[in-house]
Amino acid sequence: MKGFFLGLLVAGLAVGGYLYWKERSAGMARVSVADAGAPVKETKEKKRHRRRGAARLARASEPGGAPVAFDPPEPEPVKLSAADLRLVSQGDDLSRPDVIHLGDVSDDSGSHELGQDDIDARFRAKEEAILSCISRARPDEETYVPGRVTVKFRIQRTGNVRGVRVEAPAILQKGGIYGCVKGVVGGIHFPPSNGSQVVSYPFSLT
Repeated sequence: MKGFFLGLLVAGLAVGGYLYWKERSAGMARVSVADAGAPVKETKEKKRHRRRGAARLARASEPGGAPVAFDPPEPEPVKLSAADLRLVSQGDDLSRPDVIHLGDVSDDSGSHELGQDDIDARFRAKEEAILSCISRARPDEETYVPGRVTVKFRIQRTGNVRGVRVEAPAILQKGGIYGCVKGVVGGIHFPPSNGSQVVSYPFSLT
């Protein structure tokens, strides 16, 4: 009988030891699985962080959150040839005499001669528009075009501008300087006088 209880005790201890070993093994397995999951999660976090970092670098911002305006590369200045800089005259023939029609001249037109001061005063009011024509005719803002532009026009006895001629480098003529200047100068009205005359205004290119 004593041997029976002893055997039962040994069997109980064996079963308890087996259950304890099995429980411990399962716990270690859970710990291993949990530990193995940490690097995976960290890797995902790192990958996600790298993606956000790339987006921020592509859209860098100034202090305060305003997007930085990245300036595009400046274009290369246009290289001008001798043909581009050759002076070309374009416009009306100003050598022909002024044609006078009856009724074109007012009663006081022959009473005075149109002075240079009167011409300068009215032309000066249009100088900014002419300079704007020169700027728009350039190939770009960076390219330096040497030389000069000469604007010639005929003033009739009535004070109207009858013809316009522009001498300028070929590159500016190609850019449409004549049409622009003609539109500006053709709209100037001068005081009537006792005769027509051709005037010339040079502009130095800088």
